[in-house]
Amino acid sequence: MSGKVWYGLLAGVVMGAAALAVAPKVAIADDVACGSKEKPCPLQKWMRTNMAPPNAAGDMPALAAALDKAAALAPDPSWNGKDPKASWDAIARAGAAAARANDAAAVKGCCKDCHDAWKAKYKEKFRTKPVG
Repeated sequence: MSGKVWYGLLAGVVMGAAALAVAPKVAIADDVACGSKEKPCPLQKWMRTNMAPPNAAGDMPALAAALDKAAALAPDPSWNGKDPKASWDAIARAGAAAARANDAAAVKGCCKDCHDAWKAKYKEKFRTKPVG
């Protein structure tokens, strides 16, 4: 290998190492923001613990109880109201009523209504807020 090629390779390695040294560090697992399966955000964890199991099992009484609790979890009082398609608490209460009526399709519709209305706003403003 000629001297010029050798020095060119060496210079490339040195510059690459220097670039890596000043590059932003990738966060280690403990520093990862919430929102992943391994590190859910507070409401995400609450939903997985309280809503998902009864929903998957078709346990409508437990799902109704969880939806009753969810009605009180709006992070901003202005998100509550009477509109069963656009108010956090009204959607959750409608879902609880549907669960009590054993209407799985209506429960699913309420879940979709809530996620459509609030998921993005919640993630934007309240992602790390403790539940309760």
